Amino acid sequence: MDKGRLFRIICGVMIAIIVGILVILFVSDDNTEAEFSVDMSKDYSDTANWMEKLSDDVYISQITIPGAHNSASQNVVLGYVMRCQDTTIAQQLENGYRYLDFRVAIEETEDGDKLKLVHNFASCHTDGNLFSDFLYFDDAVADVYKFLQEHTNETVIINIKIEDEDYSTADIQKLLLAQVKANKDYWYTENEIPTLGEVRGRIVLATRFNDEAAADITGLNMIWDEQDNRVPADIPYELYVNSDYRFWVQDRYKYSVEDKYEAVIDGLENCEADETTIFLNFASTAGDGKVGHPKGYSKALNTLLMEYELKSETSYGVIIVDFGTADLARHIYYSNF
Repeated sequence: MDKGRLFRIICGVMIAIIVGILVILFVSDDNTEAEFSVDMSKDYSDTANWMEKLSDDVYISQITIPGAHNSASQNVVLGYVMRCQDTTIAQQLENGYRYLDFRVAIEETEDGDKLKLVHNFASCHTDGNLFSDFLYFDDAVADVYKFLQEHTNETVIINIKIEDEDYSTADIQKLLLAQVKANKDYWYTENEIPTLGEVRGRIVLATRFNDEAAADITGLNMIWDEQDNRVPADIPYELYVNSDYRFWVQDRYKYSVEDKYEAVIDGLENCEADETTIFLNFASTAGDGKVGHPKGYSKALNTLLMEYELKSETSYGVIIVDFGTADLARHIYYSNF
């Protein structure tokens, strides 16, 4: 083991101890699991294949899509405050989630620089062992390729955010583009909203960074300012991406459960998702307390979302959750039918 990695592990352990003390002092946890009931008699109840029932002509922005916030964080360091999912990426896809949220940074290895998945400064791992391998971008997208090979009527949006203060955007783009170009048949990289028929069996690339490498391969441009205020603000938040489509996002990730739920519902009730408008509605929050705890807040928010009546044949955009289940995904995507 190289000294750099050993140092990071030691630092991670020390931080974990400190955070653990803060958690005991400031945060309580509720382990009560909610029980949901979803109609399983629908012919589109199969979460692995639900998109096959949709028309080729529908634009992906017109589809109500379940999304997984910080998709790779099942085995992240400092899980109490950093973990946002308790399933693997492969399981999320099988459970019906078609929007994945990847955060990336560069890791120096004996085989050269690699993109690893992170949540902020915390590295994601392949399993719950602190000393296990990092979860690398190439391995994560390999799971997506495999899923799409087996479910050719589906599409998956992967939104990539850079969370690395040591390397430039261009450095990270270089590694990302190497993966995309090596598997170009799997990737849709245009900055235009595609129809479902155009991207069945493929990944729709979306990025939250500028094209510093001048590669002109950034996919859907989804850059927005951090919505990290704790005081409720006007929503939805609009950005014009280009002359062809608009982009809306609600991502107030430091709200209380009550304020966050109001923000989510405001988005659902005033959603303008259509063939020219993409809407990302995050139903995830770290809370407004001293120590974030996504799982505790997600239990309350996911229960409220399950109880909210989504109308049939209605476009709500992408609804992005923490600790999503198959039933929650069904509840979200059933609104397409």
